[in-house]
Order: sequence, then C-alpha cells, then structure tokens
Amino acid sequence: LLLELLGTRFRDASQEIVDSFNGIFVQLRKKPSNVEQATELKEFMGGVAAEVAKVMPDMGKCIATYATLESFNVRMTNDDTFQRWRVFGCPKQTYDLIAHVEEDLKVLETGFSKHMHEEQTEFDENLIDLAGIIDSFAAYDDLGKIKEIFENVESVNQRLKDANTQAKLFNSRETLFGKETSDYSQLQQLQKEWEPFSQLWVSAYHWILDSEKWMNGAFGEIDSKHCENSVTTGVKTLFKTVKAFEKREGVDKVLDIAKDIKSQIDTFQPYVPIVLGLRNAGMRERHWTTISELVGKKVHPDLMEEEFTLKTFLAMGMEKYAAQIQDIGDRSGKELSIENQLKTMKAAWEGIVFDCKEAYRTTETYILKGADEVIALLDEQVVVTQAMQFSPFNKPFKEEIDEWASKLLYISECLDAWLKVQRAWMYLQPIFDSADILKQLPIEGKKFKIVDSKWRQVMGRVHNNPNALHACSQEGLLDTWTHANEDLDLVQKGLDDYLETKRGAFARFYFLSNDELLEILSKTKDPKMVQPFLSKVFEAMKSLTFTKELAATQMHSKEGEVINFVKPVITHGKNVEVWMTDVENQMLASVREVIKVGVETYSEKPRTDWVLQNPGQVVLNSSQVLWTAEVEQAITEASLDAYFGKLTDQLMDLVRLVRKDITKLQRISIGALVVIDVHAKDTIEKIAEMKISDPLSFEWISQLRYYWEVDDRSTEHLWVRMVQTPFPHGYEYLGNSFRLVITPLTDMCYMTLMGAQSLNLGGAPAGPAGTGKTETTKDLAKALAKQCVVF
Repeated sequence: LLLELLGTRFRDASQEIVDSFNGIFVQLRKKPSNVEQATELKEFMGGVAAEVAKVMPDMGKCIATYATLESFNVRMTNDDTFQRWRVFGCPKQTYDLIAHVEEDLKVLETGFSKHMHEEQTEFDENLIDLAGIIDSFAAYDDLGKIKEIFENVESVNQRLKDANTQAKLFNSRETLFGKETSDYSQLQQLQKEWEPFSQLWVSAYHWILDSEKWMNGAFGEIDSKHCENSVTTGVKTLFKTVKAFEKREGVDKVLDIAKDIKSQIDTFQPYVPIVLGLRNAGMRERHWTTISELVGKKVHPDLMEEEFTLKTFLAMGMEKYAAQIQDIGDRSGKELSIENQLKTMKAAWEGIVFDCKEAYRTTETYILKGADEVIALLDEQVVVTQAMQFSPFNKPFKEEIDEWASKLLYISECLDAWLKVQRAWMYLQPIFDSADILKQLPIEGKKFKIVDSKWRQVMGRVHNNPNALHACSQEGLLDTWTHANEDLDLVQKGLDDYLETKRGAFARFYFLSNDELLEILSKTKDPKMVQPFLSKVFEAMKSLTFTKELAATQMHSKEGEVINFVKPVITHGKNVEVWMTDVENQMLASVREVIKVGVETYSEKPRTDWVLQNPGQVVLNSSQVLWTAEVEQAITEASLDAYFGKLTDQLMDLVRLVRKDITKLQRISIGALVVIDVHAKDTIEKIAEMKISDPLSFEWISQLRYYWEVDDRSTEHLWVRMVQTPFPHGYEYLGNSFRLVITPLTDMCYMTLMGAQSLNLGGAPAGPAGTGKTETTKDLAKALAKQCVVF
C-alpha cells in the first residue's frame, strides 16, 4: 500500500513539473509580431532561470521517489520511465529552446528595425504634406463653403491626432532598440500653427448652424443651456483666435472672417439672458404675466406653440429688458426647485408603512413596528421644510409650505406621544391582564381598560391601512394619545404606590424589581405559583411544602435540604406579603430550633454520626458553639496541646467519613465543616504555641466565637462574639453551601467589620479588584446568618 502511494505521488509530482515547463515552452514559442512583443519575450526569458530554480527541489524529490521505487523492485510502466527521463531533461530542453529563440529574435529585430525606418520615412513625408495643407488654409475665405471647409478641418485634426500617436510609438520603439529618439518637435509646431484655423472654422461652422436655428427656428425647441455654453465658449475661443491671427502675416482674409464671426456672436450674446429666462423649466403663468406687464405686450407659452421665434420676441423690444427677464427666469427656476421638493417629500410617504401584520403576543391587537424609518424620514423632511420656509423664493408656495410644516409637526408630536403610550401599554398590559391585580387596583384597572380600548380601536385602523402619513395625521389622534399618556401616568403612579405599600409590609420586596414583584402579586390565589420567586426573597430557599389546606410546613434548599417549620404557615385567605412575613418568622424560628437541637445532641452521639444526621447550617454553627466552649475549658485547664490532638483526630475522622458512601448533601456539609475545622485547628495550634492561659486574652477573643446563652429576655439564643462585639445570630436560612477558606486577612476583615457593627458604623473593605472583598463580606454574613444583598 505504501509503495502504491509512492507511485501515485511520483506520477502526480512528475506531471505537475512537466506542466510547469510546458507553460514556459508555450511562452517561448510565441512569435512576436512587433518590437514590443519581442521586448516582452526577452523579459520573460530573463526570468526563466529563476522559475527553473524554483522547480529544481521538486524535480530532485520526484527523481528520488522513482529511485526508491526501483530499489524495491517495483514494476514501473513505460510511461513512468518516459516521465522520469522527461522530468530530468526539462531544464536542458528549456535552455536549448531559449538559445534558439534568442537567435530568432536577432533576425526579427533586424526586420522590425528596417520596417520602422520605412514607416518613419513615410511619416516624415506625411508631416510635409500636412504642413502644406495647413498653409493652404490661409487662403480659405468663403463662408459659403463652410461645410466643406469644416470637413477638411476635421480631417486635418484626425491626421494630426494620428501623427501624434505615431510619433510617440516611434520614440518608444527607438528606446526599445537602444537608438537615439527622433526629434518630432516639427509636429508640435504644426499643431500650434493649426490650432487657430481649427478653432475658427469649427466655431464658425457650429455658430452658423446654431444661430440660424436660434433666431429663426421654433423658440420652444431651443436648448437654453446649450445656447449659453456655446455663446460663452465661442466668445472666448474667437477672442484667442483673432489675437493669434493678428500676430501672423498673410492671413488677412481669414482674420476678417474670424472678426466677422466674433462680431456676430458678440451681437447675439445680449440675447442669451432672454433665452435663459423664457426657456426656464420653472416658468409658470405668474411669470409670463410679469413679463407681459414688463414689455407691455402679451407673452405666453402659447406663442411658442404658434412657431414664434427669438427674432419675433426681439421685435417686441425684449432686448432692453434682458436682465429683468433673466432674473424672472432664475427666480422661476428656484421656485420650481421648491415645488419639486414639496412633491418629492409628499411622494416619499407613499411607500412608508407601519408593520402591523401580526398580532402582539396573545393580546389580539397590534403594536407599531417600523417607526424608526418614519422618524428618520420625518427628521429629514422637517429640516428641509424649515429651510424652504426661510427661502426668499417661497412666496408662491408659502401657504402650502406652512401647511406641510404644520402637518409634519403634528405627525412628529403624534408619533412621539403614540410611542410613549405604546411603551407604557406594553409594560402595563400583562400586569392588568391579571384578575388579581385588577381586584387590588380597581381604579387604575378601569383607567387602563379605557386606554386599552382606545389603543385597540386605533391599531385596528392602522392594521387595515398601515400608511404612516395617513395613520399619524388623523384629526384628534394627538389629543387621544395625550389624554392616554395622562391616564397611563396616573395608572403608573397608582401602581408604584401599590408596590410601595407591599414593600413597606414586607421589606424583602425592596430587593425585587417591579416586574418580579408584580409577577408574585399576580399569583396570590395560588401560593404554589409564587415558589419560583422564593429564592429572590430568601436566598437559600427554593420551595415550600404545602398541605392540601395550603399550609406551608417545610422549606427546601436549592441543594435539596429540608427543614421543618416549628408551626405551619397558613396562607389561605392572606395576602402574599402577610404570609411571606409569616414564612420569614417561621424560617428564623425553625433555624433557631434545629440549632438548639444540634447543640443539645452534639455530645450524645459520635461526632461523625451527628454530622450526617443534621442540616449543614446546624452542623457548622452547633459545632462552633461546642468548639468555643471546649477551647475556653482547655485554656483554663492548660490542656491546649491535648485539645489540639483531639481536633486533629476529629479532622481525620471527617476525612475517613467523606471516603464512605454518603449522599451529595452530606458530602457538601462535611466539606464546609472541614474548612471550619481546619481553621479551628490552626487557631488552637497558634494559641498553644503562644501558651495562652487566659480566656480573655486578645489572641483568643479576636477569633469568631459562638455561644448558646440566655439573653436579657430569659430566652436562649445563639450569639457570635469577636473581641468586644457581641452579635446576635440572625437565623437566616443558608441552605447547605460551601464556606470560604479563612486566612489571617479574612480574620482581620471580620474583626474590622464586627467592630464597625458594634459602633453602629458601616464597613468598606478596600483593595484591588478580584482580591475577595465581596466574597469575604458575604462569608461573614453566612457566619452571622444575616441576609446579604449584592448590588
């Protein structure tokens, strides 16, 4: 299989090499037909050596592959052998062909050079002939033969253009042959001498044709812009032509013709403003009336249809009013621009529609889509309309422009109010779609229903006719949306006041967004429907256990831990904020109860069994209560070293326990307890080394200590102390979660924050990002069992 692969690789590689050389051969065998192609071929041959050098490594590999196949006695075909020697011989074949081509090029270049010399001789004769023709034009003086003369002029122009191209080609080829370039300055001189003749007769020809059409042809067919450009260009051209002929000798007749044509154009030039004014596309009835009053005779477009000519208008004496007529024409053009802009703006709205094809969610009504395009067009047209209002040429359309500006302003205000209503409606609609919310907010619900009814009516019309201009310009629509916005503002205010009342009744609602709180309040009929939001109110609580009578008897953590309530929480017939307050109270009471049981039963059974039988929070807090008591006893009895050994044994018991077949929940509890126990062991090791003998020494009281003791109300509670700060345990249910590894820096943060609490001050850990400030604060909240909210 490997040998077959090598054979295939040899054939592919050899064919690729042969193909590349064949490409070189094709280029070398092309026979040049002129000196330019010969030069290109020479340049190609100069780069062949580099191309061959690129292929040589591949040739070596190809031949080596063939040799390898032969060494393994692989049977090769005749084609393979032929291909191997073909590859081997390609470089020599290439260089032999180059040598042959070089010999052919020498012969060809000699022929090219001889042919070019013959062409140059013929070219020189052509220049002499052209010089004679140009000199003969000094005798042309008969304007009656203008067409024949014009054709001769065009012929000379073409011959001069061709001669200029030929001269550049000769100079280029002389450079390729390595010869000195020929001087063809004579050609430039001929062109310079010819230019006045060409300009004169070309201008004269076009003037004679155009002036006849302009003066005696139908006035309505005159192209005013072409007329203006022709006259302006003719004046400039003939001015230069007359100057040029005045400096020459023997061209008096031609000079007289040039002066005559220039005089005719100069005479016609004052008529151009009349043509521009009367032929302006913006001319309307009002402009013709003004012109008629100006000249004292009736001038009207109908006159043009009756084959009136420019000569006819001049006969009316319009020439002396040329400037005023041009001004009227210019003004009509500006007014036409305004008129067209107005039409364009109105036409632009025809294709602008709102997308109201599909109903919005399950509301069976629609919302405005595609408003961005409408707003963009509106903004653009407001700017253009304002510019038109300040234009000095807006008088004929003043009323129409002001009306359009007012309409755009109305549409803009209407659309803004409409979109504002839409945003409020989209937010409030799902809220007041709930029967519970309507029951609790009857006044606001009634107002919203009124707005909702108006919304559905208007959107139904827009669905049937989605044209944006029609939809936004309906009379009274702005007032409808203005009143709707006022009503929705009152509804929103009432809703906010209602939510504030609920938050005041149950403070944890302050940490929920309006949407989340409304979602909870809309499901008060079935307390079970509120459970998805429990974790936002009580961080560690995922769900509750309800009886058939909808009494909550247990709370469940996210990890699956279950804590029984001391007393069932009755939810039936109560508002959600009321029974959630009861849930909070039962959570605190239940956590206190299970911690109390944990403290009391700690010494009654082996620690490893006790850990597996109690909730995670109980395991941590109760073990810390017993640890605090045992440490203070060890300090008093000076038996810290022995106690350190006990702690080590307890830690190893946990290590052995975690290797057994235990539940995931128990494994998490043990993991958190190991973190606490390691810190406890390290603390005892430290104070034992320092030989602490007083339970009130700073090294001990600077630790976070837990005490189960009677408070001033004669009730047993868990207290957390650090230095001189006593802090009541919060009994916030924490579920079964991991704890942060405690470092000396963690202890310092704890100490600082606890001290701030004792002084009724706040604390703010400082440091670079990612160093654990937030996590340390959260872990202290876990240690104290207080609710921690991270914003």
